[in-house]
Amino acid sequence: MTPRSPLLWTGLFPALTLFCIVTLAISSAGCTAATDPDPVRIGVLLPASGPVAMHSPEGLAWAADAMNRQGGHTIELAYRDTSTGNISAYAEELAGRDDIDIIIGPATSAELVQVAPIVTGRGKLLISPSVTTGLVTGEFNDSGLFWRTCPADGRQAEAIFGLLRKDGVEDVSLVTGDTPYGETFARLAPAAAAMNGIRITGAVSLNTSDDLLEIAARIVEEEPDIVVAAVYPEEAAGLSDALSAAGSPAGLFLTDAGRSPYLLASLGQRAEGIRGTSLAPDPSTGYAIAYEETFGEAPPAFAAQTYDALLLAVYTAARQEAARAEPLAASLRWVVSGDGTVKGWDPQEASEAAAMIRAGAHPAVTGASGPLRFSAESSAGPLAGYYTCWAVEGGTFCESTPVPSAGVTPTLPGLSYGPAAGEGDLPVVWMVYPLVKGDRSFADSAYRGLFRAQESFSFTKRECSHDDLSLLDGVFSARNFTEKPDLVITEGFEFTEASGAWAAANPDIRFFTLEQADYGLPNACDVVMVPYGASYLAGVLAANITKTGKIGAVAGAPVAVIDPFVEGFTAGAGAYDPSVNVTVLYVGEGFEGFNMPERAGVLARDLRAGGADVILMIAGASNAGIVDAARETGDVYLIGEDADQSYLAPSLVVASVVKEIDTIVYHAVANEIMGRFTPGQEVWTLDNGGTGLFVSPRFEEHARVVAGWRERAVAAEKDYLQVAVP
Repeated sequence: MTPRSPLLWTGLFPALTLFCIVTLAISSAGCTAATDPDPVRIGVLLPASGPVAMHSPEGLAWAADAMNRQGGHTIELAYRDTSTGNISAYAEELAGRDDIDIIIGPATSAELVQVAPIVTGRGKLLISPSVTTGLVTGEFNDSGLFWRTCPADGRQAEAIFGLLRKDGVEDVSLVTGDTPYGETFARLAPAAAAMNGIRITGAVSLNTSDDLLEIAARIVEEEPDIVVAAVYPEEAAGLSDALSAAGSPAGLFLTDAGRSPYLLASLGQRAEGIRGTSLAPDPSTGYAIAYEETFGEAPPAFAAQTYDALLLAVYTAARQEAARAEPLAASLRWVVSGDGTVKGWDPQEASEAAAMIRAGAHPAVTGASGPLRFSAESSAGPLAGYYTCWAVEGGTFCESTPVPSAGVTPTLPGLSYGPAAGEGDLPVVWMVYPLVKGDRSFADSAYRGLFRAQESFSFTKRECSHDDLSLLDGVFSARNFTEKPDLVITEGFEFTEASGAWAAANPDIRFFTLEQADYGLPNACDVVMVPYGASYLAGVLAANITKTGKIGAVAGAPVAVIDPFVEGFTAGAGAYDPSVNVTVLYVGEGFEGFNMPERAGVLARDLRAGGADVILMIAGASNAGIVDAARETGDVYLIGEDADQSYLAPSLVVASVVKEIDTIVYHAVANEIMGRFTPGQEVWTLDNGGTGLFVSPRFEEHARVVAGWRERAVAAEKDYLQVAVP
């Protein structure tokens, strides 16, 4: 395990104590003074608490610590909690320090007006992760010293009204706060609405002295389909209660400022059904997975953009070291115009990118929120960002898969080795996914295991996908390695032929393949994951909770990979209650059936019409159609597949048949590091933890039934394996 470098974080921040405790638990370095004679010091002006605290200072501290562990110059964060104190005074202090050239913040448009002239007036860079207003004016904007890592609100307005159009919304009432943030939406909304054929029936600018009940009564008279509100969480909570008191049947749709834990805490059950949009990490980066693994929860709305502000600060400092006479603004502009080796967001990639920049190379840098590409106007924000549509369901923010605001082709850094980063003697692991991360299934689960391994062991990782197949073919066939891997993990049947050829041509490289073939090579190990036992438990659970005595399954196609799901589900239900009727319907005849959500929705409605009240979803991307159909009635329970799918509908998805790919990938890396690689074939089952039935948090009362039947499921699976896997 890599020794932890010290995290240096000055200022008054309550959560720091906890972070230091965590650091001390894994390294004696703790939060002690740095030994680096030339650290990179970065100021931070962000709130640690309150309604607009959506940036995760803890995530920023984790990022700095993780980069410090990679080596290079130590990163020190001089943090000032803007929720407690005078932000202008804090800005004066940090901008006045000779050892700080870059400050991350502020959080809001109103704060920007206060601090930007102070910071940029001292010739320092100011990078905000969350000021989205399009109304950025003043001398500080002309200096090129103000940047932001979040797209301007024009992108969000387009996204909101586009989503509403798809939902069939025709009439909208608009409520905007009497702030620069709200004024921006008031200015942009009419054009975005008109572009999508939506009529704004009324608009009001809300300030703290307004009577919300009076405004709600006026909205009721306007008879909108939905109320769109560009306000902060406190106003959003009050508006929601006022609309309810006035008897408004219209739904409430909030902009990104409204997605705050404060909203849930203030309204409780009354928040159910509120919808909105918010910025999100680029799902192909895996940032959200890493954050969840580290902190046990999804990242808040602007965490990825805050992380990216740190990246830009670190890269700019590296450029300043290489070009000492270059103005700060010019250095940051140079950083985001790189056209060389593509470097990703994570601490390893970021540290390599910084080393390359210091050595004079010009990598193309990407961030946790997406490509770090900007227009000629530095304050305009990145050219593209990711947005997610969320709804409050079951007391949590239930999010859709993020989509980009502009054309973005998801990619991985790939074989992003740059000689300028320096030679290393660490083991090298290549992870090759069936598709880029962001599928909330196989690829994401594999990355989760890879991330856990990175937190436990010292090694260099590279990530590719099936999109890189031709590149990988060329590298392995010619053995043309700039950085030779020790272990290659390939995931999915798509690589069956390629993995065998690569392993045969490279006997000095070990290959760990998931669900492909037993190649009979001394440098290859294949994994078979058998979901029969976990599906058996799913059948037991479905038979236990059905009220009608009828359950069903919607499968992508009658193919071999689906057989153990269907057979286990049917056997488990029959063992629990032989009178329960099981119906299985297939979306298609081949693999196209795994990407036909509308057809899957039709089959789910057919099952419900026939009386089924529990449905096993084993149709891949088609599962989205099953969920939509289930939401129409709300009286059918669902069981997901491959990974925890409760995020699709927390109040409907009771459990998921999961393949523990994260555990298996971690196991593969650990065996490589420990010198325990074993060729042949591994069979992962319910018995050895390779598969399982994950009961969703809202339905934990059913976990006892599942646990009570586990031994019988294991026994049934062993009988099945004697025939299915000789």
